[in-house]
Amino acid sequence: MRFLLIFLLLAILVYYVSRRLMMTAPVRTVVAHSRMHSLQLLDTSPSLLSKAARSTMVTAGIGALLFLLILIIGFKIKILWIAFPLSLYLFGQLFVYSNHIKALRKQRLYFDPQQGDVFVQQTDGKELHFNIFHDVKSVSEVKSVQKNRDMLYGYYKLHLRQGQVVIPYLIEQNPEPVNKQFFDCLQANFRIVVESRLFPII
Repeated sequence: MRFLLIFLLLAILVYYVSRRLMMTAPVRTVVAHSRMHSLQLLDTSPSLLSKAARSTMVTAGIGALLFLLILIIGFKIKILWIAFPLSLYLFGQLFVYSNHIKALRKQRLYFDPQQGDVFVQQTDGKELHFNIFHDVKSVSEVKSVQKNRDMLYGYYKLHLRQGQVVIPYLIEQNPEPVNKQFFDCLQANFRIVVESRLFPII
């Protein structure tokens, strides 16, 4: 009975998180300032989000099943407890993905490939404008220690004179030309310090 209750709780949690993961990102609005007509939106894509959500759900599902298996027969076959940290790591990918989706929704990024200007609109109404060549002091990168099936989670952090901007890999992995131009520009102009983490939480 105890194990059935645990299974039901895990199933409810997976169902709730999966519904949130499958929600599409809000429609992006166009910058209204006429002086910024040359800025282009840096964004992920619905197909990339769906792919990441599917991979994450499969990984988390394996983690949940492994966790349940350990609880059911782990007291009889004690060697199974070696896999307990692995089950938590796999299930934890749900929270990494949810965190990155939240980061995507908090801001809109626009980039001018000609001038190197970047405009950031945040959902709380704040705006930030900077030039990638003149205002960025350094760039760091945080990534997961390994891929989640066919997805690698991570983010870039741009350290500015007036603060910092965080950009998830989900934007870099979108093969739009303007996205490639932006990240090629980062790679060409900065020595990026890379750090690996189990859970690259933003």
